[in-house]
Amino acid sequence: MDTATTPRRPMASKPQTPAAEPVTSRDDRLVEFLIKHRWATVVPIVLPLSKAYDTYWRLRHIYYRAWANAAHEHDQRVKKIQDAIQAWNRAGRPGKLCTSRKGWQTVSSRTSEYKRDAHTVDLDLHDILEINLERKTIKVEPRANMGQISRELVRMGYTLPVVPELDDLTVGGLILGYGIESTSHRYGLFSDTVLGAEMVLGDGRIVWCSPTEHADLFRALPWSYGSLGFLTAVELPIVECKPYVHITYEPVRTLDQACERWAELVGPNGAGHVEGLMYSLHEGVLMWGEYADLPKGEKANPIGKWHKPWFYKHAETALTRGQFSEYLPVRDWFHRHTRSLYWHGELLVPFGNEPWFRNTLGWLMPPKVSFMKLTQTESFKDYREKRNVVQDGLVPLRHMKACIEMFHREFECYPLWLCPHLTPKHVPGGMVQPSTGEDEMYVDIGAWQVPGPVKRGEPWDGIQAVKNMEAWLREHGSFQCLYAVTEQDEDEFWTMFDPTLYRQVRKKYAAEGVFLDVYEKVRRR
Repeated sequence: MDTATTPRRPMASKPQTPAAEPVTSRDDRLVEFLIKHRWATVVPIVLPLSKAYDTYWRLRHIYYRAWANAAHEHDQRVKKIQDAIQAWNRAGRPGKLCTSRKGWQTVSSRTSEYKRDAHTVDLDLHDILEINLERKTIKVEPRANMGQISRELVRMGYTLPVVPELDDLTVGGLILGYGIESTSHRYGLFSDTVLGAEMVLGDGRIVWCSPTEHADLFRALPWSYGSLGFLTAVELPIVECKPYVHITYEPVRTLDQACERWAELVGPNGAGHVEGLMYSLHEGVLMWGEYADLPKGEKANPIGKWHKPWFYKHAETALTRGQFSEYLPVRDWFHRHTRSLYWHGELLVPFGNEPWFRNTLGWLMPPKVSFMKLTQTESFKDYREKRNVVQDGLVPLRHMKACIEMFHREFECYPLWLCPHLTPKHVPGGMVQPSTGEDEMYVDIGAWQVPGPVKRGEPWDGIQAVKNMEAWLREHGSFQCLYAVTEQDEDEFWTMFDPTLYRQVRKKYAAEGVFLDVYEKVRRR
C-alpha cells in the first residue's frame, strides 16, 4: 500500500506552561557546581578509561579481520539468539524481548528504562563479515561501527556512500534509528543505502529481507528501533573514493543568504559533500567539496590529528578570514566532529580546545559518551535535561528558514548543525515519508548546546520548549530524531510518523506481543 499521501491529523493546540524559575535550591546549586567542574573527573578518569577501551576494541577488530573466521562465528552467534528465543518461549514468555545492550552503552541521549521489565537477549555481533570488491559490497554485523568500517575501507580506496561522523555510531543504530552525513543529499539517510538485512524474528525464524525479498519488512526497518525483530547482519554498498576531500568554507552573513546558498549547494548541480554550521541566527559557514587527489606541491590539513583545533572552531575562522579552501584526508573529513563530540566536548572539558591541552592531553579525546552516561547520577541527568538541548529536526527544505527561526525562539543555542538529505518515496513506505508524496530534499537542523536563556541565568522551560518544537515539526511535515528525548504522547507521535506499514509488519512477522512497540521504546518514562 502506498501511504506516502496519507493525510496527517491536525495538531490540537496545548496551553503553555509557565517558564521554569531559576535554580535556587542548595542541591541544585551543588549539582550545577559539579557539572561546571566535571572536567575534574573527566580528564584524569574518564579520558584514560575511554582511550583504553578504544584500544581494546581496535586490537580486537584487527584480530578478527586478520586471523579469526568472523563469518563462521557469525552463524554460531545467530544460533545462540535463536536458542535464547526458544528458551524464552519455553519459560512462558517472561517479559518482551529486547537486546541486552545497556542503556549507558548507546550514543543516544535517552535512557533505556524499558529494559528493566523486558527479557534481554545478548547480541555479540561486532564484526565485518565480508568485503566484496567485485560486487562492491560489505557485509557487517549490526554493532560494527563507523570508525571500524571507514578505517578498513579507506585503506582499500573505498567508502560507504553515507558515513555518519562519530566513530562509535553502529550500523544497527543507524539503520533502525537514523543516520545522516554530508553526502545524504545524494544518497538519502544511511538506511536508504542498505541492500539487505538478516533478521531473527520473534518466532525464531531467520529471514533475509531486501527490496525483492520480504520487501515490506525491509521498508519498515528504518526508525523501528528493534521493535520488529533482532537485526543480525547487514549488506551495504561501497563506492570508490579518493584519499582527500577538497573542502571550501564559505561564510554567510544573513539567514536568507544561508538558505538561498544552501538550496544551490544541495541541488542537482551542487557539491558532493555539503555541511553547514550557523554560529548565530544570521551568521554561519557553509562547507562543500568533492573527493580529490592531492595536487603536487599542495599540503593537506590533517584536522583529525589530536593537536589540531576542534573542527567547528576551525570552520568558524571563515567568518573573519573570509572564504578559503583546503585538502583534508578523507577519514579526517568523515570523522571531523569525533574529537570534540561536535561541540558538546566543551561542556565536558571547557579548555579542551586550548593549545596547551591539545598539545599535551588532546590525544586522549574524546571521552566515551557511554562512560559519561554510566557515571551520571539521576540528579545530573535531571539537571542537564532541564538546562541542555539535544534535539534534531528533519525538515523539508522549503521550511528551512522558518525552522531555524523556531529553533532560535525555543532554544537559542549555537552552533546549529545543518546537513542535507534526500527523502525518497519508497513503495511500500515506512514511518518517514516525504510530505509531498514525491522524492523531497530535507535538511537536518541539530541543536546540541546550553540554551541562551540558561547561559544568561534567565528562566527557561526545557520540556515545554521541546513540546513546542515537536508541535512545529508535526505542523510542517517534519520529523524528530528519536535518539533524543521525545515529549510527544502516543497520538502526537503517530501524527508525526506514518504507522501504516509498521503496524502491518508487526502483525505479519510475529513481533506483536514479543517486541516492544517503537513508541514504548522511545517515549519518556
